[in-house]
Amino acid sequence: MDAGWAGIIAAVVAAVGGVIVAALDKFRKENHTDHQVVLGLLHVLRKSQQRVEDKVNQVDERLDKHLEFHTKGGMLDKRSAVHKNRAKKNRNVS
Repeated sequence: MDAGWAGIIAAVVAAVGGVIVAALDKFRKENHTDHQVVLGLLHVLRKSQQRVEDKVNQVDERLDKHLEFHTKGGMLDKRSAVHKNRAKKNRNVS
């Protein structure tokens, strides 16, 4: 093998290597951008989840107050009875 072919082979290897490095660098930038988008969406989902948890807690508090109202002589319908802060069907009432 003479010096001419060695130079050509070296140039081809360098070109292929350069293309591979450029492709990996582009993929790395896209991957970083994708991660930033996903992170932003996760923050939005977390805020939504917190709002849902707050609403559930509000409903839970209102339900507790409602059941407490019924246990302290509030109006009970004829088909329900309240026992230990929870309502359940009274099967003895027709």
